[in-house]
Amino acid sequence: MGYSDKWLNILNTVKEFQDNYSAVWYRGHSDMDFELNSGLFREEWDNIDHFLGSELAKYKQYLNLGHLDHGESSWNLLSIMQHHGVRTRLLDWTESFTTALFFAFIDWELEKPASIWLLSPLSLNEKLNMGASYATHQDLPSYDDLVNRRSNFPENSIALYPARNSKRMVAQRGVFTLQGNSMLPLDLEYNGELVREGKLLKISLTFDVYEDARDFLRQMGVNHYTLFPDLEGLAKHVNDPHFFTPTLKKLHSMRDEYVRSVFNEVNKHRTP
Repeated sequence: MGYSDKWLNILNTVKEFQDNYSAVWYRGHSDMDFELNSGLFREEWDNIDHFLGSELAKYKQYLNLGHLDHGESSWNLLSIMQHHGVRTRLLDWTESFTTALFFAFIDWELEKPASIWLLSPLSLNEKLNMGASYATHQDLPSYDDLVNRRSNFPENSIALYPARNSKRMVAQRGVFTLQGNSMLPLDLEYNGELVREGKLLKISLTFDVYEDARDFLRQMGVNHYTLFPDLEGLAKHVNDPHFFTPTLKKLHSMRDEYVRSVFNEVNKHRTP
């Protein structure tokens, strides 16, 4: 049995987006309501000064308390902080559709749709008058200067091509957007122009494409160990080699319930 028409339409939508832009970044969410805010700007502060104070405190603590373990500072340290779960102004993206699909899939509870965002990173940087190019650490002031307010962060996000300083970043083809001080999620920056102009697109994944997504990931050879090439990733892969079979029981239950609801609705309106 082949892929469903709905899944093929999703793949065609991705291809059409790729055809329009020379570079595409992807981000997967298990909950489609998740906003494109970085971890820092998901904190519950009410003004930019509070966000900046929180950011500086995290940076100083990680810099000073963990120096024996990381020996880094500035942009390299920021990437390490993001990698280990500190709430920074970085938002993770990937150059790989299948990587984004995996992250949408692994925690998908099925009661709500998951989603994958597609971004033209060069179009984003053009909005900042940076030209159709990526920003690198060498193009920006040092993060140390920015976080200590010796230089100013931009108001809007930048597509940032980082140094891939971990095996996971290499495996996941990781890239970042660096969120600016507007405090707005990416899709609302520039008054939503990125979405209206088709340079930022959200694809919804509903429960009826769950098996398609799982089979596609299998076909592409993507699993915990390929994206987390370390002992922790290997352990998760060994524990779950068949891609979350318990979740399939929930899928089949939801599908049966949906069929029953449609059947009951049809019978309700059937002429006696």
